[in-house]
Amino acid sequence: MVKNLHICLNMVGGSSWLGGVLYIQNLARAIATLPETEKANIKLTIAVHDKDINLIEPARGYVNQIYATSKWQRAYLKMCNFLAERISFIPLELLNPQKINFLYPAIAGTRSPYQWGGWIPDFQHYHLSHLFSPEEIAQRNRDQQQIAHAAPIIVLSSNMAQEDFKYLYPEAASRSVVMNFVSCPAPEWFELDPKLTQEKYKLPDKFFLVSNQFWKHKDHAVVIEALGLLKQQGLTPTVVCTGSATDYRNPDYYNYLLTRIEELGISEQVRLLGLIPRVDQIQLMRRSLAVIQPSLFEGWSTVVEDARSLGKPMLLSDFPVHLEQNPPDSYFFERSNAEQLAALIDKTFTTLTPGPDVEKESLAKQDNIEKIKVYGRRFLEIVRSVV
Repeated sequence: MVKNLHICLNMVGGSSWLGGVLYIQNLARAIATLPETEKANIKLTIAVHDKDINLIEPARGYVNQIYATSKWQRAYLKMCNFLAERISFIPLELLNPQKINFLYPAIAGTRSPYQWGGWIPDFQHYHLSHLFSPEEIAQRNRDQQQIAHAAPIIVLSSNMAQEDFKYLYPEAASRSVVMNFVSCPAPEWFELDPKLTQEKYKLPDKFFLVSNQFWKHKDHAVVIEALGLLKQQGLTPTVVCTGSATDYRNPDYYNYLLTRIEELGISEQVRLLGLIPRVDQIQLMRRSLAVIQPSLFEGWSTVVEDARSLGKPMLLSDFPVHLEQNPPDSYFFERSNAEQLAALIDKTFTTLTPGPDVEKESLAKQDNIEKIKVYGRRFLEIVRSVV
């Protein structure tokens, strides 16, 4: 057992995939919230590309060091890994300038300067291959095959993902573990008045919230079609959408949605806010009637965990991972079934009230405190099983 443990979290994602950024932020917070006796002798670092340093700032207070790397430093570290894998007589400590004991998530070799863990959020490219280019499918397969071949430990975010992994890589199944991540709310989430954020964006008192990037598999289309059906019945609820409008796989998708909104005559009901500050997104979530999560695929939904931590009701597609997450006050509808979603929107628009619900939020906050500790302990347990 290593007495002093240097854990480096490698920031994945960026402005094009904020889910990866939030994953690292939340993991750092979960470790930091553990009692001192449980994290004694642990040095926690976050490695981030220097161009993305602003994205990791919210986690600065939870780590000992933020290691901002230039492309040249990344190239140097990549060379260290290359030499460690191919030249066995070079002492590994010479190839580990940061003296890291465990790097996560990473993709390295069987002989690495440090122990490491691979993270595979999901196998979306396997289940929804039509949404990916052949090149991207090949790259994902190469990365996942390397993780399966070489990683001392492979972390999956859901039971569904682990079952997929066992099926695709049975020889590596014994090195796989499940670690469900948890949202770690910042204190200021609960100190602000969400009605002021509602007013800032000129929104009505009653609205539903969709907080997903406009990627095709997030299925904003089913929400738009559901609103179109309700409009035919004379019902005009508002849905607010936050998130980037860019889908690099399907660049015409957002414009298709805009056209469909116009065709259905629901432009006044669909409020597209784009990528807004995280704190504003959370306040709109608190203020909303409910959060709609219509995705066709998720590894483990950050939106679901955010809503759970705030005690918010949710309208969710019946995707297996959503069923696995199963947050309180959930209403499930069949994936891509606009009729079922329309019925749920109609029902909850009249029965739910704008938030926050002080009692539910307080109970969720207390429950979340324990879930965060379990999350942090689970990660350290995984690290110590390897190092």
